[in-house]
Amino acid sequence: MKSINHAQLRAFHAVATEGGFTKAARLLNVTQPTLSQEVKALEEAYGVLLFDRTRRSVALTELGRTLFAVTRRLFAAEQEALELLAGVRHLEGGTLAVGADGPFHAVPLLADFTRRHPGPTVTLSVGNSRTLLQGLLDTRIDVAVLADVPGDSRLYVVPLRRDPVMALLPRGHRLARHRAVTLAELAAERLVLREPGSMTRRLVERAFAAADLAPATPLEIESREAVVEAVAAGLGIGFVSAAEFAQDPRLALLPFAGVVVEMDEYVVCLRERRRLAVVRAFLEVARERAVP
Repeated sequence: MKSINHAQLRAFHAVATEGGFTKAARLLNVTQPTLSQEVKALEEAYGVLLFDRTRRSVALTELGRTLFAVTRRLFAAEQEALELLAGVRHLEGGTLAVGADGPFHAVPLLADFTRRHPGPTVTLSVGNSRTLLQGLLDTRIDVAVLADVPGDSRLYVVPLRRDPVMALLPRGHRLARHRAVTLAELAAERLVLREPGSMTRRLVERAFAAADLAPATPLEIESREAVVEAVAAGLGIGFVSAAEFAQDPRLALLPFAGVVVEMDEYVVCLRERRRLAVVRAFLEVARERAVP
């Protein structure tokens, strides 16, 4: 079996990452014709089509998407090797891609990290737990701050904190005058829930199921901030981790009566990538800020 041309593979990876030949050429500091020729040579060498090309755009073919998943892992490993061999291990540079299921727990960690280590370039992306876990496995994310962690041996997990999940009501709602609200009372109301991939939603639905209650089909909203606004507008009752609730005169936050629903938050990375200096430094910040 012939060996693959590394320069051609890197050219493909750059185009797939940047979504186009012009940006990829700029990233690799080569001319666009040179980059195009490298990708074309790779396709011709193996008799495949990796990109669907039009005048205005390029898109990965099915084979291209599969290869891109491989090259993400390949060049992530290469970057790890470079960091171990070069001065980046002293956190003078490099990058850290952080994913989070919300900004509330992640931003304080990022603030501490950047104060201690101003050298690395840090990015933050927000999504639900399923999306973030896939990002970790695909090495698009270095470390994630999230509530839902499966028992996966590929993951390295640092517990961060545990907070109660509570009901979020419009201030003028009749139940807002109570000190606590029962699941039965909530099941009789119109509910506003996050998308199915949300851990908050799963915890709440699990509590209703355990109480043998079946609420009506909820209004489904994909962001925590939009849930807050929907509740404030009187569209229904929502749910949120107590730690993530900012005081709002339009809203009331009530605990559940007779049942405890709690959300655990973790900092997670791929086990094999915890040796990266930048990841290791972020994990150290998380351990220091962890609430027993």
